[in-house]
Amino acid sequence: MADKDSAITMADINQLALEISAPDGPGSGNWTMENSETKRVNDEVMEALRNNRGKIPGELEGVPALIITTTGAKTGKKRTLPLACQEIDGRLIIIASMGGAPRNPPWFHNLLHCPDVLIEKDGESFSAKAVVTEGEDRNRLFQTVCDNLPVFASYQARTDRTIPVIELIRQ
Repeated sequence: MADKDSAITMADINQLALEISAPDGPGSGNWTMENSETKRVNDEVMEALRNNRGKIPGELEGVPALIITTTGAKTGKKRTLPLACQEIDGRLIIIASMGGAPRNPPWFHNLLHCPDVLIEKDGESFSAKAVVTEGEDRNRLFQTVCDNLPVFASYQARTDRTIPVIELIRQ
């Protein structure tokens, strides 16, 4: 696991993107979620965020990120994962890219069924409501995210689906 001096690298994130963009998503093929790169990297990123007041040390130090806890749509179980985020015009934004996979990530499905989430960001925890943006608002927000984090444009180029943009509204 990560500690205060651990560094998550772009190679880690690129490996994660390859795994999660596989047709069947993370945990498919010859691995399970328990030994997948997705789980390993997510666990290390969450630990780094918690140990460093919301900052990821190393190569990804400047990438804004948060930890989100959703409620499983079918199971009702709490699911926690790290996500890149952006603050745009005072709005906290996340992107349901799943590395450009052909389908939306499972956490997005959970948000549609239960939009009440817990956010950990910059050493603070708070409740929020997830709202899927639409139309011109979505397009403008997505473009701003892509301008700041170009990897999201490459994820959109990998898929035919329109990648959802979600605003997290503090409660």
